[in-house]
Amino acid sequence: MDKYLAWFNEIPDENLGKLAGGKGASLCRMSRAGLPVPEGFIIKSEMFNAFMEQNNLWEYVFEKIETIDFSSDASLVAVAAEIRQHIIDTPVPHDMAIDLVNYYTQIGSGREPVAIRSSGTAEDLDDASFAGQQETYLFVIGNDDVVKFVKEVWASLYNDRAIFYRREKKFDERSISIAVVCQRMISAQKAGVMFTSNPITNDYDTVVLEAAWGLGEAIVSGIVTPDNLWINKHTGEVTTEYISEKETMVIRASEYGGSKEVPVPEDQREAPVLTGDERRQLVDLANKIEAFYKKPEDIEWAIVDGKVHLLQSRPITTMKKDA
Repeated sequence: MDKYLAWFNEIPDENLGKLAGGKGASLCRMSRAGLPVPEGFIIKSEMFNAFMEQNNLWEYVFEKIETIDFSSDASLVAVAAEIRQHIIDTPVPHDMAIDLVNYYTQIGSGREPVAIRSSGTAEDLDDASFAGQQETYLFVIGNDDVVKFVKEVWASLYNDRAIFYRREKKFDERSISIAVVCQRMISAQKAGVMFTSNPITNDYDTVVLEAAWGLGEAIVSGIVTPDNLWINKHTGEVTTEYISEKETMVIRASEYGGSKEVPVPEDQREAPVLTGDERRQLVDLANKIEAFYKKPEDIEWAIVDGKVHLLQSRPITTMKKDA
């Protein structure tokens, strides 16, 4: 295992959250448990820390944050943008860039599309959710772009929403770091979100599925209203089913990477996204994941040719414990 990088199945549980962040730690645990997680590696928080230290960026960041007038949105947005740009303008040290490229080229063809995802070290705690605050980049291809977008993710630790949320939750900025996930991209034909217990009704016997055509980004970003199913996790009975009209989907933009929105084909717009077998696979995985974590989880998944891939899992923070 490299000083700054590690494959999902390499990092032991000791210090896992500190090194891999919330999202990365979850992927590492699921990968080690044999769950269907696409291969990838963690850019440990230690690489970000070393990048900041070697470029004398820490004091710059802390001094800038001290200048923010938190009663002024304009002040918060302007200072956060200045911090991010300064980080983006700072070159990644050559040895770090070489290490990143060495790991990336071991995934698939060596020019495999990957997702570059943030994984904050204070992320997805049981009593706080940092989901969606830092950046994710999809279908990143090639050595230079992997290095570029890892740095973009690092910079996103200091976007205005993240800085404000940490202040509201009284997190010490000097204790905050970020890891990054680099994971083989799944060109999903259908994707969605799954709650292993129902956070709306606080029902521990019901799995909630949300599904749409294409990449899950369409659901996460609110582009489309997904199909919604409530399924009894013990019997497999569908207790609630809403099949939406799905007009838009997100797919890979081109052979060069990126993603784009396109219209859903006419015959798929009002059709159920999931087959019966796919529903059963997802409920089975929901039961396995909840048993593994011993608590309800919020999961992102993708399906290609009828096979489910798990992209992320984090605790559901809204379930009442006395249910």
